[in-house]
Amino acid sequence: MAHRIRKRGWEEFMAVGRASPDVRSEVLQSWQRSAGRRIEKLKHAPLLSEEELLTQRAQARRLRFGARAALARAGSLLGESDNILLLCDRSGVVLDAVGDETTLARGRENHLHLGGHWTEDAIGTNAIGTAIALARPVELRDAEHFCEEIHRWNCAATPITDPGTGHLLGVMDISWPSELTQTSAMALSAALALQVESELTRLLARERELLMEQLHLRRLRRGNEPMLIMDRSGADVFATENFVRFCEDDNALRRLRERIPNLIDQAPDTISEALAGCLPGTDMEVIETGRDAIGVLISLRRPRLHTGESCPDLVRLGAAGAASSTLSAQAQRLAQTTIPLLIEGETGTGKTYLACAIHRASPQSGGPFELIDCARLTAERLREDIQKRRIGADDGVLCLNGPAEASPEVQKLLLTLIEDMSGAGMRIIALATRPLYKEMQKGAFRSDLYYRLAGAKLEIQPLRERPDEIAPLLRALVGRHMAERGGRELKFTSGAMAALTAHTWPGNLLEMSNLIATLDALSPTGLIDVRALPPEFVQTLRGSGEETLRDKERHEILGAIEVENGNLTRTARRLGIARSTLYLKLESYGLPRMRKS
Repeated sequence: MAHRIRKRGWEEFMAVGRASPDVRSEVLQSWQRSAGRRIEKLKHAPLLSEEELLTQRAQARRLRFGARAALARAGSLLGESDNILLLCDRSGVVLDAVGDETTLARGRENHLHLGGHWTEDAIGTNAIGTAIALARPVELRDAEHFCEEIHRWNCAATPITDPGTGHLLGVMDISWPSELTQTSAMALSAALALQVESELTRLLARERELLMEQLHLRRLRRGNEPMLIMDRSGADVFATENFVRFCEDDNALRRLRERIPNLIDQAPDTISEALAGCLPGTDMEVIETGRDAIGVLISLRRPRLHTGESCPDLVRLGAAGAASSTLSAQAQRLAQTTIPLLIEGETGTGKTYLACAIHRASPQSGGPFELIDCARLTAERLREDIQKRRIGADDGVLCLNGPAEASPEVQKLLLTLIEDMSGAGMRIIALATRPLYKEMQKGAFRSDLYYRLAGAKLEIQPLRERPDEIAPLLRALVGRHMAERGGRELKFTSGAMAALTAHTWPGNLLEMSNLIATLDALSPTGLIDVRALPPEFVQTLRGSGEETLRDKERHEILGAIEVENGNLTRTARRLGIARSTLYLKLESYGLPRMRKS
């Protein structure tokens, strides 16, 4: 090869430190790094003990797993080629070795086998150590190695990087006796390293899928608690909308991200201990699969309220109207107790929101809010959660959504769980869309479980029974949509508001939230008139026996014209429409274009 040097060049450097012109700059720089370490007379690399090698291999198990297929295929191809393939970790220790048996045996003489330590610090210039030092592929032949006993080898090594962080994970090395000619080793080493990185990318994608599954399970239990889940590289997999809003220490979060990649291959308990206290005001959980950690889940603890202090969420709830004010007052009083609470209301009335607000207003607000969807619970999964103490282990709230939807076997297990938790500081809140008392009378719900859940009861009336609250709630939800999702301000004409007030709202607040998101997405201006509403809202008003929307709009226009003393420019501005649109409406109603008096 063009860069092959004569032994004389090495001898001159070792004797007087002078480099001959045929020594490549990268080799010379490596020799200079190696000089002064008193390693030039070493005949073999340092060797780890069996116990140390087991530890190194365990810590690099993800790298070894990612390289398993590449080693298996390449090992069979290199079986009688005089070449050996070595997988090394980031510290230059040989973790796995395959290839020609004769060459493997010869490699043992220089510890070019399992447990050999091949950094530049340990054995001077060599492909493995120099590839680590330069963070790029390296090929070295005979006299380019720093130690004379290693001149008997040629080697080509390529770094393997983590697909998530770009950090060095290890090295793929091909070595062969120096007296043999090999022209494709560098290309093969690079191809195998790329194959390992591709497999690691696939594994990372699968881990992120598993993290999302785990996050989904926890959100079913904890409701709208602010949460962030990160993968092994410290990158976000998912963050709830409210996490960014409530997490105030960006620097601490950044430092936490930086620490995760260096800790993730440790035991989960070790990771938890190392990260404890990194982000004050949070609970941290290491997510694992099998015995390996794959990511970290962070949930924010809301600040505790002092006893007697009003909860802002409950105060806002009470501002909507008389019915909500009564409900808010009852909720604030019950928040200061640990009485089991049953919240009943139709779908979409805000039962989960009320339960969360009560928790935030309680003395246990620093504890978790675990929301469990009882309809999805299986007896097997619930038994496992109870055995592993995944439920009810801390102060806080265990919120059971839809206990009447649970099977009889699950209801029995829930009763056992609640009885075991009695006096342990965990409060029980149950949410039901149908009256649980009636379900108990029908025999569809256990009476002993009912009386464990219904220490006190709150009922949220459907929107159709509190029409006076529709407009205030609509404005409040528009404001929340703007704050949480970056939505626009929506303005409603009197005709549109009349239709919304007359609507029966079978989906309650959930239906209202969906409508706001739809109107924000579809309305060109943010001004909502009757024509912008879905058909069911218009049909409701027409079926109510009241005056038609067309009549209402006509009266609204005449009233605005009267207020503006016939000035159509100001009238159009008051109505929130273009003057040309006003002219068209006047024409459709057979009204003259009145002049300003």
